[in-house]
Amino acid sequence: MLAAVTVRVRFAPSPTGELHIGSVRTILYNYLFAKQNAGALVLRIEDTDQARLDPRALPSIYDGLHWLGIGWDEGPREGGPYAPYVQSERLALYQRHAQQLVDQGDAYFCFCSKERLDQLRAQQQARKELTRYDRFCRRIDPATAAERAAREPHVVRLKVPDEGAVAIDDLVHGHVEWELATIEDQVLLKTDGFPTYHLAVVVDDHLMAVSHIIRGEEWLASVPKHILIYRAFGWPAPPMAHVPLVLGPDGKKLSKRHGATRVAEFREQGYLPEALVNYLALVGWAPGTEDEVFSLDDLVARWRIDQVQRAGGKWDVERLRWFGGVWIRRLPEDELARRLDPFLPPQWDRSVVRATIPVIRERIELLTQAKDLIAFLFGDVAPEAALLVAKKRTPEETRTAIARAMGSLSALGSLDHGAVKDALEKIAADLGWKQGDVNMAVRVAVTGTKVGPPLYESIELLGRERALSRLARAEEILRG
Repeated sequence: MLAAVTVRVRFAPSPTGELHIGSVRTILYNYLFAKQNAGALVLRIEDTDQARLDPRALPSIYDGLHWLGIGWDEGPREGGPYAPYVQSERLALYQRHAQQLVDQGDAYFCFCSKERLDQLRAQQQARKELTRYDRFCRRIDPATAAERAAREPHVVRLKVPDEGAVAIDDLVHGHVEWELATIEDQVLLKTDGFPTYHLAVVVDDHLMAVSHIIRGEEWLASVPKHILIYRAFGWPAPPMAHVPLVLGPDGKKLSKRHGATRVAEFREQGYLPEALVNYLALVGWAPGTEDEVFSLDDLVARWRIDQVQRAGGKWDVERLRWFGGVWIRRLPEDELARRLDPFLPPQWDRSVVRATIPVIRERIELLTQAKDLIAFLFGDVAPEAALLVAKKRTPEETRTAIARAMGSLSALGSLDHGAVKDALEKIAADLGWKQGDVNMAVRVAVTGTKVGPPLYESIELLGRERALSRLARAEEILRG
């Protein structure tokens, strides 16, 4: 724990698309770090890339994270001591800081056109050189540059020192160092007056008193640029942790080509939020024990930044589905019934649905799977003859077995699943059939499918009248 430090961490998504599962994993790590250290978690919207804004993004962030149970303390809707929390509402602040760097000689105005920069890049590529700005405008007298900036389009660039190195001791990657000769004079303020990510993120993190930066490792290459901006302002850079990417099965960054990646998709597919959080935490973190099932509270107690791995964690949908089943079985039955409700037709009797919970909970990993499993209770079934015929048996032999089942079930005093089991076992023994063959024929007759909840319990749920009616219909089908 970091009791001596007032911990403030942030997650700062760009609203260019709906909430992505890779972003959620990074947000989760920030949340856990804040909770462990009695700190604050801040939501900041980094919308300086105005051309790519998506109006669905902010609602998806709020809806998705609230569904997952991840909360925060300050943000665009919540407010806070460092408002506004949307970068496009902080433009004057960035412009003042960019001008400050120009005034103190740590940045300069650049008037190079896009055409000149494209030509420069093409020439460097042809010579197989590192593509970078050639500092052409850095040689302009500052007074002349200031006069031109008042009337000409321009950007503001950082003056990167010619020699030396910058380094950090990353909380995940350890010591990382960069030679300044490899860092170009980056743009800080664009021609439209909007800051680049590099200026805005440093200014905001400092002014919002962010104590630790936890973000994806794709930003590790930007660290030297940020360190130089911190130095130019005379600000200390906070400790940083660059967590590994979430990778697809092919080892490349997880994207929609690998399947579902938006949080909304997982919600629609019937995953429990507890399962998604549990699994996501383990994509890049190992607890050092055999334990693997963790609630959000468990993760607050167990997760540690120094246990986060450097290597990217591969996304495994089958593993996620397994966690889905684990968490479905952990839910109290009434709660599972409540979670199932949005995925079932509104006209279905909820008391009947509730009665199915003990029967189906071991057989589902997604909430969406329940509907097909219990549909036989809410509508008629008409199985094809070919589906009814038992393995290696004739239609006539199968009809005989079904007729025996009708007689046995009608004679039972109680149609509880134990009595049904005894009756069907006796039929199999009398006919000399495998139990599974008898059960499959009866299952198809009463449910219309070969896959479903346990047969004996299904018949009990269906009730004597409907079970016998369906067996009679199956017998007619087999009679031809």
